[in-house]
Amino acid sequence: MATPNPGAPAMKHALSQQGKTPSQSQQGAAATPPVSTPFSVAHAAFSPQGPRSSPQQVKKSPAVASSATLGNHPSNTHINFDSPAAAAAFNALLIPGDIASMDLGLRGPDGLGALGGSSEDERTKRLDEVIAILGESKGLVSEAGIVRLAKSLGFETLWENGKGVDAAKKTLIIGGRALELIIVFSSPDVVESVSVSFEATSDTVNKHNEDAGRILTENLRLASGQLPLTKKMDKFAKNLERIAILDNLSIYPVLNLHEAVAGIYESLKKLHAWEVEKTKKEASFALKSDQFIENTVLCTGSGSPAMNRRDKLGITLDYWMEKRLQEGSDGRMAEYIAQNESVWTILIRCAPLRDLGVHQIHPVRISNDWISDNIVNSPSPLPGEPNTPPTIDWLEPEETYITPDASKEAGGVDGLGADAPLLGPRLPEVVFHATFEPPVIIPLGLWQNIQQSGTAIPIFDTPNFDALLFPIAPGASSYDPSEPRTITCIAPVPGRPKSDEAFYKQDYRRTLLVYKPIYGRELSELTFSHPRQLVEMLPSLRQYAFLTTVLEKTFKPKCVKHREESVSSPEKQRRQQQTQEEAGSMSPYSELIGGLVDQSEESIKMDVTLTLHPVPRLQVIFPFRDGMANVVLEIRLNGAVTVIYQDVLDERNAVAPDGRPRREEDLAEFLMWIEDLSAWCEFIRTRWA
Repeated sequence: MATPNPGAPAMKHALSQQGKTPSQSQQGAAATPPVSTPFSVAHAAFSPQGPRSSPQQVKKSPAVASSATLGNHPSNTHINFDSPAAAAAFNALLIPGDIASMDLGLRGPDGLGALGGSSEDERTKRLDEVIAILGESKGLVSEAGIVRLAKSLGFETLWENGKGVDAAKKTLIIGGRALELIIVFSSPDVVESVSVSFEATSDTVNKHNEDAGRILTENLRLASGQLPLTKKMDKFAKNLERIAILDNLSIYPVLNLHEAVAGIYESLKKLHAWEVEKTKKEASFALKSDQFIENTVLCTGSGSPAMNRRDKLGITLDYWMEKRLQEGSDGRMAEYIAQNESVWTILIRCAPLRDLGVHQIHPVRISNDWISDNIVNSPSPLPGEPNTPPTIDWLEPEETYITPDASKEAGGVDGLGADAPLLGPRLPEVVFHATFEPPVIIPLGLWQNIQQSGTAIPIFDTPNFDALLFPIAPGASSYDPSEPRTITCIAPVPGRPKSDEAFYKQDYRRTLLVYKPIYGRELSELTFSHPRQLVEMLPSLRQYAFLTTVLEKTFKPKCVKHREESVSSPEKQRRQQQTQEEAGSMSPYSELIGGLVDQSEESIKMDVTLTLHPVPRLQVIFPFRDGMANVVLEIRLNGAVTVIYQDVLDERNAVAPDGRPRREEDLAEFLMWIEDLSAWCEFIRTRWA
């Protein structure tokens, strides 16, 4: 039993088995194409910027060593490959071994020359583009591919052969500073199981090891009827990278980042459990199911934290979900929603402070006590406000310091270097980092408040909110971000006017007018120092998550007959102005009314005007009875919908057929339930007329 080495016979044997399937290992079997691709090797071998994952990469991976040399001397260095398969792939791509003569024929939009004839910076930039393309796929599951991936992330690898009845099995041990993965192969390139363990780590982390091993096993194990030639390694690579970052940045035993993020999970879980119990005691939820209460807390409270959820290793904080108000008595609706509707979540991890380029941010602290056991505190009543609501009782944990001896022993992996002078304990160069999946499109002002940045952002670098949500079609050169924008599509809407009638589909011509453009940004990442910051921003994130959901379902339907119109022509702008003047007497919100478009006999016309200042508003105009209905809706914090103006309800339809009075709140609640303006309009048009 020995650690694989590129120059040792054991590694040669491992490379000779690269890409083999069980049929290939049998004597006399016909040769088949290799299982794993060399693109992951290409990513390591051609990186012009040297190692990126860990300082130990230079020592452990010859691919990284060659890339470091390549980055320093691109004109006279030859390319080294980790395997014959990598060399064969590059020969097939007609890429020579001498980087000085390599010409990939890449030309930019400015008409510059090819890679070989460009400047040093241009060659590096274009080479990075090639590497990014090749590195998108991590290849197929194979023994050699997993070993390469582990070494590129700074791990050690060790092979063990089976004995006795398990002689055909092989075990790959992947070891880090405190992390150990044991991967059992039932046959060459076929994974049987994966187990995870952490040394010198508390039960706060180790109690989740079984779930982590199950997720990694599903990432690598073949599905029923699946062949090794079709099993990709992308999900496994992402999960392994997440835990590798925490392991590589940790300085044991004083700085255990696995415990740092697990401590945040324990505090958020305590807060979530308290909110669930509090909601169950409210009279309005007495007859609601447990799932409905969970969804309510997820979408209006502090979110729903989880460890190792939805095939992702690490801590996630779910804060919004589609169809949150829908539930089925038999559970089928909940199962369908879980499989088909999106969940908006925050992935919590750590990152080195030096790579983020941020300042004045508090470094990580290791603690399970970010919130008190009482959860909330009862503040003293304010003057004139005797019923002051309680607030969450957040705590400030003590600082986590790194001693000079611990930093020296770890080789200075947290940013200062092994030879840096250390006069005493210091704070770590690591911070908490949040990744938003999916990214949230928000106005520029809210983005700046969340980022806590006073830096002025150039206007020409900031797109409009609508351009982020509905990207401009290629070739729309006449688009002016300061002018109103119109988007139009036609798609069917299912309906059922009465319980005894069959379902039908009605075409809707949907037109969205962004009358007053506003600048926006996409929130995808955030550095934070306390979980309080995440919880406090959730109401605003839900506000725009719901707005995005409604607009995408309405104007990005799956069955679209007509393409979107990105730009309003001068004639359309003239018609919009004329229609706005004619409709001025319809409501006190005439300044929000957008342009109406011609209605065909086959489709129902629905016009929506979007404004974002001071809060998101949607004005919806659609056929109703013998005229046009006009409803103005406001999207508030936590995705709550409020009716600002409506002319749908009157004395003729104020009472439903079952005797229940109809209210303006019913219009808002149904939109929150259906999350689609066209289906919402069809319901009102056919059931409330």
